[in-house]
Order: sequence, then C-alpha cells, then structure tokens
Amino acid sequence: MKFQKKIPKTKSQKTNSSTFADHLSELQNRILIVFLIFVLGSLIGYLIHQDIFNLLIIPLNQPIYYTSPAGGFEFTFQLSLFFGFLLSLPVFVYQTIRFVEPALPQKFPHLLSKILFASNILMLMGISFAYFVSLPAALYFLNTYSTDQIKALISTSEYFSFITRYLMGFGIIFQLPLVLIAVNKVHKIAISSLFSKEKYVVLSAFIFAGILTPTPDIFNQLVMAIPIILLYQISILLVWIMQKKPSTIIDNN
Repeated sequence: MKFQKKIPKTKSQKTNSSTFADHLSELQNRILIVFLIFVLGSLIGYLIHQDIFNLLIIPLNQPIYYTSPAGGFEFTFQLSLFFGFLLSLPVFVYQTIRFVEPALPQKFPHLLSKILFASNILMLMGISFAYFVSLPAALYFLNTYSTDQIKALISTSEYFSFITRYLMGFGIIFQLPLVLIAVNKVHKIAISSLFSKEKYVVLSAFIFAGILTPTPDIFNQLVMAIPIILLYQISILLVWIMQKKPSTIIDNN
C-alpha cells in the first residue's frame, strides 16, 4: 500500500490563509455591528413610535386607518424597522469604507470620509425639503379633489409607502451635486457636455418623479422634478468652480 507524502504548506500559503480568515472575521464583525445598530434602532423606534407617527402625519393633517385586525401592529412594526434602517444606514456605509480601506490608496479613505459626511448632509437637506416644503404642497393639492360627497380614506400601509418613498426619493435626489463632483474628481467633465445633456436630465427628472409619485397629476410631478433640474444647474456651477480653482492657483504662482 502506497502512502502519499504530505507536502507541508509554504509560508506564503499559510499567510494567505490566515489573511483570508482575518478578513472574513473582520467582515463578520462589521456586519454584526450594523445588525446590532439596526436592532437597537428598531427597538428605540418602537419605544418612540407614537412620536414618529405624529411627525409623519403632520403634513397630511388628517387621520389614517388600518383595514385589518393586525393593521395597527403592522404599521408600528414598519415605523420601528424604518427608524432602525435610518440609524444603521450611516453605520453601514462607514463600516464598508473601513473594510475596504486597506486596499485603497493612502489619501482615498480621507476623501471617502468627506464624501460620506457630505452625503449625509445632502440626504438630511433633501428629506427636510421634502417634509417642510414639497410634501405639504403635494398633499394639499391632492386634498383639493375631496368634496362633501368624496372623502379620502387613507390606509396606514398606503400612507407609509407614499411618505417613505417621497422622503427617501428627495434624499437621493439631493445627492446629484455630490455625484457630479465625485465624477469630476476622477475624470474632468466638460461644462459644455453638461449643458448639452440638460434635456436628458429634464426628461429623466419627470420619469423619476413619475415613478416616485403614485399619482398621475402634473403638479405632484413638477414639485419633485423641478428640484432635480435646479440641483443639476447647481451641480454644473459647482463643477465649474472646482475646475476654475486649480487654474487660478497655477496662474497666481
């Protein structure tokens, strides 16, 4: 009977194996941190769900209803999970950056930290704009279709779906300047090219607004599409300023 001689692992193989195990362990730890923050945020959301509900219902200014025996619990559960998601989202992005940080160029993590900070600020600005300006105007307009004979009976699930899509939609829309600035950092964008694509931005803005707004009325779409178009103009201005700044420094030298 022949026995195969066991070939010992080389030093590099052992190092690669241990490195992979370390990365896997690090990934599990970071996922666990995000999950724990999500669970903790959801528990906090459950404890303050009435306050969250009061904030969400202010723009509507009328009661909403559930249509099943468990509807009230389901709505509270949704509010709690949504609050947990909002709290864990920045932690998820941060943990992702820290995990890929060793593979990035030396200055890149610092740039990503700035991008993360700016993204959170823009997200907050977008949600605030939607909550205080756009959403009340849209709901007021939609409510004008009510009469003495026609009254809205809005369910908790429909309202939750509508308002979360609306708020998160504006949070995403307000990332547009950051996206263009980041692209310009990697590859210089011609200002003339940005202006030439303006008609596509207008079309995309109305398509995006049509997807996020469940009603076909033009007013509701305008309320969401116009900020996208204005943000695109602001983005062009910011890209132009960024491109002019380095040339100014060179000229001064």
